[in-house]
Amino acid sequence: MKLLLAAALLLAANVHAATLTLELKGLTQKSGHVFIAVHSSAASFNGKGEPAAVRRVEVTDTKLTITLPDLAPGDYAVSLFHDANGNNKLDTNLIGIPKEGYAFSNNVGARGRPAFDEAKFTLGADGTTLTLNVF
Repeated sequence: MKLLLAAALLLAANVHAATLTLELKGLTQKSGHVFIAVHSSAASFNGKGEPAAVRRVEVTDTKLTITLPDLAPGDYAVSLFHDANGNNKLDTNLIGIPKEGYAFSNNVGARGRPAFDEAKFTLGADGTTLTLNVF
C-alpha cells in the first residue's frame, strides 16, 4: 500500500513538470563549456536570486541541443555564455564587452544585457523548444 501511495505521489509530481529544449547555433569553437541559467524572476535574471535551473554542458560541435527537464510550467528567461577557454567565466574586454559567446532567450541582447521581460517566454505544460543564436 505504501509503495502504491509513493508511486502515485511521484506520478502526480511529474504531471506538472515540463521540459525546456534549447537549440544553440553560432558557437564559434568546439571546445569548453556552455553555462546555462534558467530564471523565473527578474531578480534572478539580474543576479539577485537563485535561478530555477542551471546547467554546464561540454561543447562538442558548433550546434548543440540541450534539454532541461522537470521545470514547472510558467514564465522564464534564459541566459548563457560559452566558456571557450575553460576558465569558468565570461571573459570581457576593458570596457566590459564579452569576448566569448553569449545568448538570451528570444535572441535579444545583441547590444547589451536585456531586461527580464524582453527575454521572457512561457514554458507550456507540454514543453517548449527555443532556438538561441549565440552572439
